[in-house]
Amino acid sequence: MASLFSSPKLPPPPKPVRMPNETDPEVHAAGMRARENALRRSGRLSTIMTDQTRETTGSSGQKLGV
Repeated sequence: MASLFSSPKLPPPPKPVRMPNETDPEVHAAGMRARENALRRSGRLSTIMTDQTRETTGSSGQKLGV
């Protein structure tokens, strides 16, 4: 019954993570990989010139029309 009024045990806070910037080698390598993957695409996905937020469909997720 005493556990009803005790404060809950909280997990430890997550460790801080350094934010990447544009000059980081990892960011540069990720950009190069994305460009190489775009050059290797073929078929219908290679002709889409809009936002590539959905890699599986090539759709930007916006509705057309109405």
